[in-house]
Amino acid sequence: MISNHYDWVPGGPPPLIKRHSEVKHSLLRSYLVDYFLTLVSSPAQDRIKLTIVDGFCGGGCYVNGAGERVPGSPLVILNAMREAQAKVMDLQQRRKEIHFDVELVCIDESADAIAYLRGELDAQGYGHALHSGSVKLHCGTFAKLAPQIVQRATERSPRSGRAIFVLDQYGYKAVPQSALALIFRTLPSAEVILTFNVDALINYLSPGTLSAFERRTGFTGAVTAADLDRGTRGPGWRHHIQSSLYSTITGSSGADFFTPFFIRPERGHGDFWLLHLSKHWKARDVMAQAHWQHHNHFGHYGPPGLDMLRTGYAAVINRESSPQATFQFDDVARAASTDAMLAQIPRKLAARPNGIPFGEFFLSHINSTPATMKMVEASVLELVRAKEIQVVDTVGAIRSVRTSLRPNHIIRLPSQKSFAFI
Repeated sequence: MISNHYDWVPGGPPPLIKRHSEVKHSLLRSYLVDYFLTLVSSPAQDRIKLTIVDGFCGGGCYVNGAGERVPGSPLVILNAMREAQAKVMDLQQRRKEIHFDVELVCIDESADAIAYLRGELDAQGYGHALHSGSVKLHCGTFAKLAPQIVQRATERSPRSGRAIFVLDQYGYKAVPQSALALIFRTLPSAEVILTFNVDALINYLSPGTLSAFERRTGFTGAVTAADLDRGTRGPGWRHHIQSSLYSTITGSSGADFFTPFFIRPERGHGDFWLLHLSKHWKARDVMAQAHWQHHNHFGHYGPPGLDMLRTGYAAVINRESSPQATFQFDDVARAASTDAMLAQIPRKLAARPNGIPFGEFFLSHINSTPATMKMVEASVLELVRAKEIQVVDTVGAIRSVRTSLRPNHIIRLPSQKSFAFI
């Protein structure tokens, strides 16, 4: 398994970018812009502090199929900051400029990639950021440098621990469980955007290689030698391994909220996950919005609605032992999600005769649905307007709510309504 599929030679041309890297960079830009807009919620704010770690930064530049130079992830991050600052100034009609106190830490084990990135930052007008220390370059592996990088993020934001780790590893071995656990144990507001080449791992795993994988990554117990035995594994063995790995990674990371989705790369590279892990539901919701914006390139398996991700990261197998069609996050998927939620929400409320606050209801399903909070809210309000459910206050008085819900609004079935399970 090679550790990198791009090479940068100082003084030479940048490598040709692969389509899945373009997709990831586009998602990263969109997510960071929306993330910054979420952080700057008040025109009274004049400064936000954040550490961003690009754990596999590369050389900062590629060429696309048309021969045009396109930015790598460090430049994508820096350009997203500029875009977000301009949007904040415009949307909030600010007179005083907002200051993004962001330290970008770029790590790569290739000295040539770091040298290339340094030159690219200078060429793109970010030389001052290198000299001031707001952009730091490190040659080494993320796994070895993680403790000192986490410590630095803690020193910069001792109370909030606000940091984003962009861990775009090529394979599946370079981000061990210990590094993820350290991040979320130490930094209360940390987020991780992690890629994981699940097809490459499944192709590599065998009864003979399993122990080496577990020693290298720390993800133990997800798969057994029996699961990998060619003589006994069933038709759904790959999906079983996906589900078990997903549960192990998310369960041992220390994150509370996660979004797991497939990126569909070009032929020959196999499927891989883009996992967003965080300690705050709002960050997860912003990432879910980004997936819907980039629906042409992301997918998942399973039925739409509130329970698509409930059983982990496995395709649901039908009676013919074939995977279900991919959920594509397009207009068809959005309509299917709405239809499913209109049926599922009353069923779930039937188990809560006294009702449940809307915020609590959403959070109880956030890790199992591709829907955003706004999408769930819209479905609840449609049911309210149809008199299928009610919104009440803490003493049971019915509230007239038509356009928006607060987290403490209690939703329930009408007291006289009976619900027949099918």
